[in-house]
Amino acid sequence: MNRELITGRIIAILLAGTMMAGLSACGSKTAETTAASVAASSDASATTTTTVATTVLTEYSGPLANDQEVTWEESPLDAELTLYSTVTAGEFLNVRKGPGTEYNKAGTLTRGQTVVVVARTGTGWYKTSDGFYVSETYLSATAPTA
Repeated sequence: MNRELITGRIIAILLAGTMMAGLSACGSKTAETTAASVAASSDASATTTTTVATTVLTEYSGPLANDQEVTWEESPLDAELTLYSTVTAGEFLNVRKGPGTEYNKAGTLTRGQTVVVVARTGTGWYKTSDGFYVSETYLSATAPTA
């Protein structure tokens, strides 16, 4: 064997050992696979592994319980209304436990997401069918355009 080939194999084995130690410290099951593929390489070319972060959105099936004591007046609507969130793209509409920004946030809506409302307060907030509140400022009867 020539000297360059031996040196390349030594480097590959050292890289594989280093990667295996680093990835096993993270508890990754892919560490063995990645390290094995690097060790199996007969040349000294570097292997790069890229991990892409993913966003996981939790979905709830309602209704969720609202533990906020009602201390305000609200008027029931004649019929349930389905309204659309009209916040700016990339922004969120806060769903609150009471009709005001001083109440805790219970969730969020994105642009164009629908919400069913059943009552309206005198302060410009709608009560949702789940018992939470959203500001009427950011709701519309028509879906927002792109």
